[in-house]
Amino acid sequence: MRKRTTAVVTLASAASIAASWAVGLHPRRPDVAAGAVVLTNAQAGVVQTDPTPTSGSSPTTKATTSASKKKSSATAKPAPTQPAQPVSGHVLGAPVDTQYGVVQVRVSFTGKHITDVRAVHLTDSSSTSVSISAQAAPVLRQEALAAQSAQIDMVSGATYTSQGYQQSLQSAIDAAHLG
Repeated sequence: MRKRTTAVVTLASAASIAASWAVGLHPRRPDVAAGAVVLTNAQAGVVQTDPTPTSGSSPTTKATTSASKKKSSATAKPAPTQPAQPVSGHVLGAPVDTQYGVVQVRVSFTGKHITDVRAVHLTDSSSTSVSISAQAAPVLRQEALAAQSAQIDMVSGATYTSQGYQQSLQSAIDAAHLG
């Protein structure tokens, strides 16, 4: 009898874990790469690891486990799990100091796909550097989205901005484990 009780507890524990995964609970991510910041829900309402619910369901879907049933048996079936949805989020790259000011980007992603790259801060030591960065930013963004990496071409006349952009982009990619 004692072994059967242990089996029920083991099945109940496994069912409970499966149910928690089914409703969207995820383990914490490993340490973020040095210099990069992973944004969470508490920071400006940014989504990090909340999968998009499928049609007709919500993150709090009905999940019952054999542990929650009054009369469980050793043959209780764990709650069915939904296929994993791609993780979506935003990651700030490390701020990179250049001769003309700081460059920093934010990367948006879904799964392993970079969906957007935005400059959070570009060189600003003078009106000339602001103008050069403003012209270079859309080109660098387009290059990053096309390459899906930090291996992008430099913008002629915006060498420092381009180098800072690449470095910040690479730190964000590393932090989000996209590479």
